[in-house]
Amino acid sequence: MKDGMLEFSDWPMFDLLMTDKELCREVIEIILDESIADIEYIVTEDDVRPTLTNHGVRLDAFVKTKNEIYDIEMQTTKREDLGRRMRYYQGALDTLTLRKGEGYEELPPCIIIFICMHDPFDEGLPVYTLDVNCLEKPSARIGHGFLWKALSAPAWDKLPEGRLQNLLHYVWTGEAGEDPLTGQLAVAVKKANKNENWRKEKMALLTFEEDMEIQRRIAEKKGQERGQIIGLQMGLEQGLAEGLEQGLAEGREHGLAEGREQGLAEGREQGLAEGRAEAASEVASLMALLLGAERLDDARRAAVDESYRDELMREFGISQAE
Repeated sequence: MKDGMLEFSDWPMFDLLMTDKELCREVIEIILDESIADIEYIVTEDDVRPTLTNHGVRLDAFVKTKNEIYDIEMQTTKREDLGRRMRYYQGALDTLTLRKGEGYEELPPCIIIFICMHDPFDEGLPVYTLDVNCLEKPSARIGHGFLWKALSAPAWDKLPEGRLQNLLHYVWTGEAGEDPLTGQLAVAVKKANKNENWRKEKMALLTFEEDMEIQRRIAEKKGQERGQIIGLQMGLEQGLAEGLEQGLAEGREHGLAEGREQGLAEGREQGLAEGRAEAASEVASLMALLLGAERLDDARRAAVDESYRDELMREFGISQAE
């Protein structure tokens, strides 16, 4: 988002432009450096949940051709668990595409692509192509039928001159240059931003998501500074007990009577303060979990609905301060 306008790398804009079959097809072909079959359909902003009780995934753009499926994602925030996330996406897509009674040979070839606004694996590469092979004999044919690609937009200048370099340069800088595709993308971005109602609606969602991400990072930083993530099970009772114990220990050094009185007072005060802090931490932890699970609607509702927030805390096993 720049100067009040959405950019191609902002997920609402990316999802919108990927509904255009020709733009989507050309983006995929440039990334894979090969032609793909005609696109049959594209589904964007789709939530996939293998079962009602499973963790769901939100797909930016799910693309189906005659024989293959593709998932293309725009990743603007850095996550340490991208590899496991790609693994879970793969499992969810396989569950989605294989019908009951079909054999595993019916699974279509699947390619998952993450375009990242950071280096996803901190190895300095512009492109990471991830596959499964046999460590003992890499030439062995596994036949698993899937491939993962992660692209680092900031490393666009490490690519040889060509269309992929042009695409990642546009993703990173917003400068279209002379490439035909990036020129078309820039025109489409400009046109979409002219729809003020759509733009404001999507900007509100994007701003909320960014705020949630900031809160998540603050919570993580506090946990790191303390040497551990704040214990979710710690509540007022534990705070009072620790405060009492500390107060009594100090009291013994200065005199049993004075120490007992001072320790009880400090214990109550410290316990209440820690209890309130733990309650606030529980809310921050809940919001971080909802963001990580891509459950933005639940996060927005939990921010204003206390009873619904309590319900979500029970769902995630977060202890609530009494």
